[in-house]
Amino acid sequence: MTVPRRFLLASSFARLIQRQRGSLRQIEGFFPERPGRAALVRLEENRGLLILRVAGHDGETEEQTEVPVAHAHALLDVCAGEIAYDRTKLRIGDRIALIDHVIHPRHVQFVTIEFNSEREAGEFRPFAWLGPEVTRDPRYANHAIALGSLRESLDIPLSNAALDGLLDTLENRAPDQQRSHLRRPAANQAQAAKAGPGHAQANHQPNKANLDEIEEAIMREMELTLQNKRS
Repeated sequence: MTVPRRFLLASSFARLIQRQRGSLRQIEGFFPERPGRAALVRLEENRGLLILRVAGHDGETEEQTEVPVAHAHALLDVCAGEIAYDRTKLRIGDRIALIDHVIHPRHVQFVTIEFNSEREAGEFRPFAWLGPEVTRDPRYANHAIALGSLRESLDIPLSNAALDGLLDTLENRAPDQQRSHLRRPAANQAQAAKAGPGHAQANHQPNKANLDEIEEAIMREMELTLQNKRS
């Protein structure tokens, strides 16, 4: 069982992360819910999945079964609601954050990080570039958006601190105190420690040119966003 935490994200940040890391289009269709269980079909380009989620005393469990793509399309046609989004996987420390840019039925952006326990999730201190947390807000669940429950989204403030934080993350330079809450068990920590600081510097250098371009693009996006808010 994993414990997710979900945050809103500024659209300009989501677009720029996708520009550097790419994305995968996913479509989810939801069947009418029953108490304690939910069924959905997911289409990931050339792969179809039938998913069953069941709520229990220890949290929610999920079972997946792969189905032919043609069957997935047929199931989507009879679903009660549908959501489409572009997903980018972004490594932060030893974990993967899922950046979802929802394009249907409305536009909204999320960052979802999964933890191994409630304790790990509670100890995590959000980065400056993350927006408001919506983990426990049922309106921001995928099935709620698919069924049209989300009428309006919270405003996401932009700041230089948020921009610097995002660039640090893209360069794998998250502050040590925050990165420590994102690490996997000790075996992974030991393996990372063997690489040494020289190895980390070697990994940073090739990305410098791209990150300079991203910083310029982010500043342009922020300026456009602020201008639109003033008008």
